[in-house]
Amino acid sequence: MQPHDTWYFTGAKATYTTLNADNDTDGGWGNNALLTILPSTAHGFFASSGSLQSLIYIQGTTYYNGLRKIHAVADNTITIYAKYVAAEATFGGTLETVKTMYSDNHPFEFLGFELTIDAAVAATEDLTIIIDAAAGSTFDNLIYKKAMNGVRYINYMFDVPRKCAADDKVDVAWANATGDDWGIKLFTRRLV
Repeated sequence: MQPHDTWYFTGAKATYTTLNADNDTDGGWGNNALLTILPSTAHGFFASSGSLQSLIYIQGTTYYNGLRKIHAVADNTITIYAKYVAAEATFGGTLETVKTMYSDNHPFEFLGFELTIDAAVAATEDLTIIIDAAAGSTFDNLIYKKAMNGVRYINYMFDVPRKCAADDKVDVAWANATGDDWGIKLFTRRLV
């Protein structure tokens, strides 16, 4: 059996946001890779640290879509490992999204996830995980939902892994109104 992969996402606000109606900027070089700075007011995502490769998933841009490693963050910017493209122009401010999401261009299995929060959640909100189907919204599927009030840890593995088609997306959404620090690990296995 093929080994599984683990994808790390971390933050202190909602698990999703948008890019501002502003320009991307050249972030220069970092760890021998090209960097791009994206505008996102009060996004709440954390940067990679040590061996932890903190990720985000970008949608709606011309050049930066997909799973991206975070190099650095500031209050209103996210610096990602990606070649800066001056032709991107100004973002619209609503369609360009940053999410806690995973996708693969090959079929894969979603095995489960772990969520750790710095304190028990004091707000009544739901954490949801949806398979955003590449075949279209008619095939989207809510596969997990939990009321988060009082929750600090979730360790959830599916009894039978969820089969996903190439380009399906595992979308994790939580509003996190109380601004708790969180870390999410998604476990997947590529089917090749």
